[in-house]
Amino acid sequence: MSAAWIVNAVGLFATTTGVLLILLYLCRSPAAAAESEHDSAQAQARHHRHLVTAVSLLAVWLVLQDLAVILL
Repeated sequence: MSAAWIVNAVGLFATTTGVLLILLYLCRSPAAAAESEHDSAQAQARHHRHLVTAVSLLAVWLVLQDLAVILL
């Protein structure tokens, strides 16, 4: 193992940890504000769902990369 490999593995692990923490925050946050208008609240809820979906896909991809680094 070279130093570059170790630095890349640590960087990938740190990035994955950050994405998982962001995903945890997004899943625990409210989807829409209570005082918003009806159309605005729907748009905000849709945006929140799309954001959670995108971050979830990124997290899955990074976890798979971490597993590949560990196992291969």
